[in-house]
Amino acid sequence: MKKKIIMLVLACLFILDFVLVSTSKVSFFDDAVYRAVISLKSDFFTVFFKGITFLASTEFIIILNIFIIIYMVVKKKFGLSIIVISSLSSSLINNLVKFLVKRDRPLDIALIKETFYSFPSGHAMISLLFYGSIIYLLNQYKPKNYKILSFVIGIFILLVGISRIYLGVHFASDIIGGYLLSGIILITLASITKKYIKG
Repeated sequence: MKKKIIMLVLACLFILDFVLVSTSKVSFFDDAVYRAVISLKSDFFTVFFKGITFLASTEFIIILNIFIIIYMVVKKKFGLSIIVISSLSSSLINNLVKFLVKRDRPLDIALIKETFYSFPSGHAMISLLFYGSIIYLLNQYKPKNYKILSFVIGIFILLVGISRIYLGVHFASDIIGGYLLSGIILITLASITKKYIKG
């Protein structure tokens, strides 16, 4: 029951964000958040956020998934499949929604080059789905210091979203939409794969 309520709330918030973006009603909010984030601009933060955004890039996540698949097969830890499934789901659903919304990126302020549409943020989605799956597994297996590890990963997921705004390739509403949509997907996948955990 609790999961259904959370998913309903996330779905309603995503629909609201989707409608506001589609009707261009979030410009003031997006501009305000961008000004706040870019006020940190310095050589250090530019390098820092480029590093953060790389750790949620398609190329890096693909490499990590390859290692996870190999480990999963060799050790027969099929509960790890949620990470791989989450990654694939993120890519497919993100591209589909982007194609439907067709929101242009804020390229006039971009510090790095990106292509395709802006909403929802692919980096926000993959960071929550890939790294969020790891948090979910940590809380299922409960290894030593799993709470600290979960907290650190959670902060990293937040930094990924901030990095995309700082680098000028996404609006804040793109990031929020990405987190909300991936939250719905992650809860769904966690429910489906729960029986394989610890298997």
